[in-house]
Amino acid sequence: MPCLRWGYTRRAAVSFNNSASGRSPRRTSLSLFWRLVLVGLIVWGSGCAARQPAPLLPPPPGPLPSAQELLAPLHARQQAITGLRGLAKVSYRDAHEKGSATQAVALAAPDRFRLELFSLLGVAAIHTCDGQRLAAYFPRDKVLYRGVASPFNIARLTQVLLSAREITRLLMGLPPFPLEGTVVPVHREPDGAYRLDFQRSDGSRITLRFESETLRLTGWAVRNVTGTLQAQGELGDYRQVQDIFFPFAISLSDTQGAQQVSLAYQEVSVGLVPSAALFRLDLPTGVEEIDIDAYRLHSP
Repeated sequence: MPCLRWGYTRRAAVSFNNSASGRSPRRTSLSLFWRLVLVGLIVWGSGCAARQPAPLLPPPPGPLPSAQELLAPLHARQQAITGLRGLAKVSYRDAHEKGSATQAVALAAPDRFRLELFSLLGVAAIHTCDGQRLAAYFPRDKVLYRGVASPFNIARLTQVLLSAREITRLLMGLPPFPLEGTVVPVHREPDGAYRLDFQRSDGSRITLRFESETLRLTGWAVRNVTGTLQAQGELGDYRQVQDIFFPFAISLSDTQGAQQVSLAYQEVSVGLVPSAALFRLDLPTGVEEIDIDAYRLHSP
């Protein structure tokens, strides 16, 4: 019977072919099924990945502020603070010694100061300057030094080589030097802070750093004509004192002498100028007075 023989022959051929490959028709169908499922998952996954939104890019930086915008708050604070009284913790460190103490501060612009340094036993030292004359009294040694208020004499008595005007400005939360020179366009630092440079006529450069959100001064630096860093300072912990924001943390680093002075105010009051008598020292009874201008052997 041809039909039966044809059907038998077809089944036999299929059976023979599958036997030759070692697979049954059922296994071949299942293998083909899972291949199709795998291809479908790959295609579906690729489609989902393509439909995912691209990551958001950070917004482009805004326009840079002008030099006038950065300096305006600084000039306003300088105009507002004509006198200051405060209590602070001061720390000093150099290559040979370090220490810290509490210090009372009285200032009057532009160049008058009174600094009283306390120890566990009471007042350890009093430094005064009326803009012209400098005095330093050490109660324990019962000696008082007087002399012209030059940077050299101030360094001899305080270990900080600054003028009276520079000390006053520094303790008032300002750069110790006048902001003079050719203004270089404002630059944005990698951390987002704003940098403003002043190119001086002698080739040195002043750099100011401002916080990007508040535009408050956070640091300054001075470099010589070769670009070598000479001195730098940092300002932080701004708090509102009356109508102004004042930096309660002030530091000064002198890279030439490896010195660092840090001052952390605990109390600050501004506005009322202290009496002129506060910036002079009378000779206490039983205290020796020494004229430091008579000893200029190491004066530059």
